[in-house]
Amino acid sequence: MTGTKIASTAAAGTGSGPFLLDVRGLSKTYRSSDRTVEAVRDLTFGVAPGELACIVGPSGAGKTTLLKCVAGLLPPSGGEVLLDGARVLRPPENMAVVFQEYGRSLFPWLTVEQNIDLPLRQKKVPKRRRRELVAEALESVGLADVPGAYPWQLSGGMQQRVAIARAVAYEPAVLLMDEPFAAVDAQTRAELEDLTRELWRRLGMTVLFVTHDIEEAVYLGQRVLVLSAAPTVIMEDTAIDLPAEREQLATRSAPRFAELRAHIYSQVQRAKTYHRADPAGRPADPAGDEADHAEARP
Repeated sequence: MTGTKIASTAAAGTGSGPFLLDVRGLSKTYRSSDRTVEAVRDLTFGVAPGELACIVGPSGAGKTTLLKCVAGLLPPSGGEVLLDGARVLRPPENMAVVFQEYGRSLFPWLTVEQNIDLPLRQKKVPKRRRRELVAEALESVGLADVPGAYPWQLSGGMQQRVAIARAVAYEPAVLLMDEPFAAVDAQTRAELEDLTRELWRRLGMTVLFVTHDIEEAVYLGQRVLVLSAAPTVIMEDTAIDLPAEREQLATRSAPRFAELRAHIYSQVQRAKTYHRADPAGRPADPAGDEADHAEARP
């Protein structure tokens, strides 16, 4: 990009430094009776306390696989994930996840209040404190007036707000978000983006946000990590040097926003054909879109 300076956070991409979330040499290979799919080859990066980092990449880059490994929902084939210096072997108590499919993550037979309260019960939070946390979480996402409603009575955007409220009430040190706004309309998406940044800044959470939307990544993040096509490596770790205070129209209209968006877009396009040689020196064999969905196979 001629005349445009893009900062690369090289230190952040090496996994060295005071990170709350530290991913080191992470790899994941899916094996079945008739084939092997190398979804993630070698991912190393860190996320500092209180940081909001976004991950983008071409379809099939293993973004969901990465997030499941980070969350302790899927065992890696190699490498490790550390949370506050402790190795993640199962879902950590101080981590919460907001999924894309909010309709499947909420229990339709429980009210909004009960859905938010459920993980707090499992965490053995005292009843009085649970009530406080649920009320505060609902207030923070603008749903203080619907605690007794059921998810199926709410719009898609409101259901996703419930999912975010449930994660916030859990008081996690790290919040993982897997394309959480992909299924809502553009106006609701903008509102939820602003809500995410507001909660992140007010609560001081560390957020790792996966998205297909390049504009969303630039608008939300302090950093954007670009993944290559599978088998996945990190191609680039870019600092987003936009003002801390962001507003949908003004920020997206700024020349710097356009420069960063174009740069990340060019990197994602390049990522589609970027394949690093494996340790034995053989060219990588791209796995395409199947990498993200291989876990569904027997």
